[in-house]
Amino acid sequence: MSSAAYTVFYFDAFSGRAEPAHLMLAAANASFEKKGKDDLPSTAFQAPALRDNSSGLVLGQTTVISKFLGRRLGFDISGGDEEIVAMKIADDIADIWSEGYSLRKKLDAGKCLEWLDVRPDGTRNRGRFVRLLSVINESRSMGGLRGQGQTFLTGSEVKYVDFLFLNAVRVMEHCYGADRVALCLGQQACGNLKDVVENVKGLERLKEYLASCPPVLYESVSAAKLFGQTGRRDSRSISPPKPPSQGSLAKRYSKGFVDKTVGPRIDNGPPPGHAALKKRSTINVGELRTDSIHDFNKEQRKTEKVENAWGAMFNAAGGGKK
Repeated sequence: MSSAAYTVFYFDAFSGRAEPAHLMLAAANASFEKKGKDDLPSTAFQAPALRDNSSGLVLGQTTVISKFLGRRLGFDISGGDEEIVAMKIADDIADIWSEGYSLRKKLDAGKCLEWLDVRPDGTRNRGRFVRLLSVINESRSMGGLRGQGQTFLTGSEVKYVDFLFLNAVRVMEHCYGADRVALCLGQQACGNLKDVVENVKGLERLKEYLASCPPVLYESVSAAKLFGQTGRRDSRSISPPKPPSQGSLAKRYSKGFVDKTVGPRIDNGPPPGHAALKKRSTINVGELRTDSIHDFNKEQRKTEKVENAWGAMFNAAGGGKK
């Protein structure tokens, strides 16, 4: 049996959903070791998982692990409605993690910028991040909690939900850039959530851990991969892929080229003429259609509109100041 008090099972290259456990254990100065997902005990469906090496208890699920460690390490909220509200906040934080990460993986810069917009308009996606943050802030005064305006989410003492929140914010910063996330956290509806994040980071034992910890996620879902530059304060660096030129389309069709963005292979018949491609909105050659060109142009215009709105919004909020 390990000499460490706890074992955390997760991927080696990044901390991801295991990070709340790492943060709590580091803050409590508790001994722990890390093992890869290949060593995962059979009682946990998937990583992350935690093993209490003194009792052999193995737990999966990020929120459950955090609640358990909160109880063991002095970061729990127990008894009364406060405990239930804290669990509700933990689930709200999980929604941010899941939604923000899933949307980022889709590689749709326009949709990502809508999700980050600080001006919700009632549609499902636009401004959803700020709406989720505002729900967390409002919940801080429910069920006997007196957390609004306080040092941490639920009051003057750090609790397990604070570590979950820091992890979610770090994930969003990785995916979308620290500037964009800070702008959302700084909205009036979010209260002092921005300060809460800094207060958790400022815990003495966490400073050392955060200075040398592994990345929270992998590089392919970074803000740099989506927006071109991690530190950009607007979305001007977004460049959607260009559609194939009309001339190249004609060449591909004449050779029977299979292009998923255009249609199935054709083996006979002359290629559509260049002039016809420009003139007609839809060309049928057997089952071949060029609607995708026009669909792309429509989506490109939509993305440019979102980019311009983001830039105007950021400048109006004072984000353009250096």
